[in-house]
Amino acid sequence: MDEQSGSIRKASRLTSALLVARPAAGYSVVQRLLHWGVVLLCLTQIPTSWAIARTHMTHAFMQPAPFDLFLHRVHAWGGWLVLAFAVVRIGLRYLHGVPPLPAASSQITRWGAAISHALLYGLLFALPITGTAAMYVDSAAFAPIHRVLTWSLLAVVVVHVSAALRHHLIRRDEVLRRMITGVRTAK
Repeated sequence: MDEQSGSIRKASRLTSALLVARPAAGYSVVQRLLHWGVVLLCLTQIPTSWAIARTHMTHAFMQPAPFDLFLHRVHAWGGWLVLAFAVVRIGLRYLHGVPPLPAASSQITRWGAAISHALLYGLLFALPITGTAAMYVDSAAFAPIHRVLTWSLLAVVVVHVSAALRHHLIRRDEVLRRMITGVRTAK
């Protein structure tokens, strides 16, 4: 038991070092807008990705449909915007801070939140980079990595959303409300 709690403490310190942020009473308007902007951009990536497959399935005698080429560009620019938003969000974590988890949260919950946020940010960086590499460097090498990362992001997002809903519906704390409405944590 003592070994396990020591491992958890080490992992907690590691994830804290990855996403160090000073405590804040709540998320700023900019932090919330960027969060939901990333959500919307990621949702647009789904239908636009279907056009990419169609543009690559054309043959020498067939040209891709102009609308598919447009959607391909929307997908690329959407990915680059996700990357830009993620960079700004990391900066705001340092400048503005983030609200802490509720005091009643267990160490495992804190550890899980830190790991899932590190994974989310890592994937939000890796996906646009691998997508760009697949587009401009070597599709055969980078597209499979990009696909695996896409499914990984989906899995981490499901965990993230489930945790937020657990906080809201079961624990009935302010974790979800502060990202939606800017509710401030009591000092």
